[in-house]
Amino acid sequence: MNDDLRGRLLGSEFRDSGCDAGFEILDEYAEALIRGEDVARLFPEVIAHLAGCVACREDTEGLIASLRLPPPADDSE
Repeated sequence: MNDDLRGRLLGSEFRDSGCDAGFEILDEYAEALIRGEDVARLFPEVIAHLAGCVACREDTEGLIASLRLPPPADDSE
């Protein structure tokens, strides 16, 4: 059995923060992830929730993708 499946079946040592609580800090999590910070240490409850919630994981992936996009060109010149 792989680690991902084991984690989804048995849970994590960290308490799942739930969708609402995770949503409140999702931007902080995504920005920390992009900066290369240790998000597993900083946001263990978010990690636990994302492991089991497909909807939140997809939202997070979309947020991260949008944060990685280059800023729009300045057309005011």
